[in-house]
Amino acid sequence: MKRPGSLQFVYAKSVTALCAVMMIGGFLLVTAIGLRADDPDSSSTSSAKPASTSSHRQNVYSSKKGAVLRQYSLEDRVRYQLWNYKWNPDPNQPITRIEIRIGEQKVYVYQGDAVAGESPTTTGKPGHDTPTGHYTILQKDIDHKSNLYGDFIDANGYIVDGNAEVGQTPPAGAVYDAADMPYYLRIREDGTGLHAGYLPGYPASHGCIRLPHAFAELLFSNVSEGTPVDVVP
Repeated sequence: MKRPGSLQFVYAKSVTALCAVMMIGGFLLVTAIGLRADDPDSSSTSSAKPASTSSHRQNVYSSKKGAVLRQYSLEDRVRYQLWNYKWNPDPNQPITRIEIRIGEQKVYVYQGDAVAGESPTTTGKPGHDTPTGHYTILQKDIDHKSNLYGDFIDANGYIVDGNAEVGQTPPAGAVYDAADMPYYLRIREDGTGLHAGYLPGYPASHGCIRLPHAFAELLFSNVSEGTPVDVVP
């Protein structure tokens, strides 16, 4: 037996203490691994529970896993101009007719009897009703300006009156700017036509047929002068 204070005794005690430290360190390491930061039991001081088969990392949502269908209110559609339209023509066939249905506030594009396109529209407000009748496209103008209506804008380019008419005296410091009518398709000599514009969800124009910008561009690119246009109640 080794005597206390002898070199052998001190060495043996040191080895024993080192082993104890290593055992405690190993236990703490295993515990830390078992209780990761994303483990739901990591903050608990209660006894160990069976390991979960899933974690928040596996439950993160990805839009690539499936389509998301969002429903928009009428107010949202007006605010952000999120109007749905359909466009599915036969590329080998011409557009044969356009029909504007005032009561529906819809435009239908035909190839023969088949509906090739459909879109919401905004027609003339009371007092500026869009005239019904049978017409044809008289003119195509991709960046047309109104010769009757426009805005008064200030020196910084901001609109101060959005219901100005040609010939009116502008307010002090303002100038008249004719209304933009992109992708314009004239159907009457008085200037009535189809063009891209703002859709508030009800009849509001000065007589023209406003269309969502993207739909107006498609229609403009796929019709020709002489294409029949019917405006019905």
